[in-house]
Amino acid sequence: MTRFRLLVILVLFCTPFVVLMGAGGYFLWAQGWMVWVWIPMFACLALAYYLGWRWTRRGYWPSPTAKVAPYWTEQDQQAWQKVIEKAQSFEDIRVEQLENPRHYSEVAVDLATQLAAVYNPGMQEPFDSVTLPEILTCIELAAADLNESVQRYVPGSHLVRLGDLKQARKAVDYYKTGQNIYWAGAALLDPVQTALRFFASRSILGGLMDRLQNNIILWFHTAFIQQLGRYLIELYSGRLRVGVKRYRELIAQGAVPSADHAPKESPAATKDDDAPKKLLTVAIIGSVKAGKSSLVNALVGRQAAAVDRRPMPGGLRYDAILPGKQLVSLLDTSGYGQDGPTDTDLTAAVEAARDADLILLVTSATNPGRQPDVVVLDRLSQWFADKSHLKMPPTLVVVTHIDLLSPKAEWAPPYNWRNGTRPKETTIRDCLAVVRDQFGPRIAAIIPVCTRAGEAYGIAEELIPTIASRLDQARGTAILKAFATEATSGQYEKIGRQLQEGGKKLLSILHEAWRKK
Repeated sequence: MTRFRLLVILVLFCTPFVVLMGAGGYFLWAQGWMVWVWIPMFACLALAYYLGWRWTRRGYWPSPTAKVAPYWTEQDQQAWQKVIEKAQSFEDIRVEQLENPRHYSEVAVDLATQLAAVYNPGMQEPFDSVTLPEILTCIELAAADLNESVQRYVPGSHLVRLGDLKQARKAVDYYKTGQNIYWAGAALLDPVQTALRFFASRSILGGLMDRLQNNIILWFHTAFIQQLGRYLIELYSGRLRVGVKRYRELIAQGAVPSADHAPKESPAATKDDDAPKKLLTVAIIGSVKAGKSSLVNALVGRQAAAVDRRPMPGGLRYDAILPGKQLVSLLDTSGYGQDGPTDTDLTAAVEAARDADLILLVTSATNPGRQPDVVVLDRLSQWFADKSHLKMPPTLVVVTHIDLLSPKAEWAPPYNWRNGTRPKETTIRDCLAVVRDQFGPRIAAIIPVCTRAGEAYGIAEELIPTIASRLDQARGTAILKAFATEATSGQYEKIGRQLQEGGKKLLSILHEAWRKK
């Protein structure tokens, strides 16, 4: 676009506004309304200036924050802090930087180097620990999200070319040059009035507009760093080994199965939103005679019939529906001895628990010895501690047989075991205090229940709401396990397919070259 054509467009665009302003001003003056109109207009401008000045100060402008994945591990959270620090290190961004592709590549490499040090300390090159398909997956996911943000929040971004932006910036420069010429000429005719107007334009309004522009540019630059950092974390954690399509499917499977709470992914991911949601597995572990089967019956809502049971590795599975129509799979495991679990018992309990997304550890209120339960949780915690890419499922302790606590003859629920003063309430509270001391920080919550047929208490009132409140954490552990499984399964089969496809392509190239001879 030539300068003349650009000037014509600007004149045609501004002419209607200038005419309307002139006609409106004359009408207000003729009617005698000028003062009454200008007072509220001036008040609006003053308020706009005050709010703009206040909100554009450092610390007041709302910077974008990419959604932190609920399934991230402690290592991922540590890496995310590096991303936040990188985004906050830019206090001022010039338009020239946004136009320079090298700026983006330099920021990306520097951020990748910092995050690589979190996951692989001592590594010299940031991308030595990842494969080429993983890098391409990271680029594709980050580009898709940034493309969605630009098309959603930048008006006309799908029409304006980069060359047009450069021409527009030149037009702004020409305007500033012409404005300077105007100020110089006006100063010769009326230096005092011109100086006052120049000060008001440059120091007050001009400074505010510059800060507004800088904050808007900084907002998009921060969004770029955070979106890039989010997928770099996914890259270094190994979760992008599954590829773009499968990554989105696994994220969709771990999402809340409700349209109101479905995750908003990029447009390219919407076609995978209908992927079947994986059932969350709730493992019920504990010693023999702790009341696990009775608890399963209480959760299912009836005596579990033979048709409801499905023999699975680690125990029997039942389906249960929680509030919000959340379907979960209950895994009733075989118990271990109260006097001390054998190595076989411990191994079976740990394997069942580590494959679960949420753990219910059942212990009887009448059995004060819980060392076997502590040993199981410690071994399970150690297993997850050796695997930084996974998270230990949240563990809820269910204290059964509270109806047998002293006084045994008293059973008249409901009980206010947190603050009540009845003898039974006091005994339940003391029992839970002992359990809490025995398990310490290994557990997330303690729920007292009675599972006796016909007199169940604490299931609907306490246990089910507590399970529902921990489902987000359970989904996080499920997603991490799904990524780990997908990344390691079928590796050699994939190599075979790659050799087969590569061989076909090579034969095709050779055949085509032979035909050209």
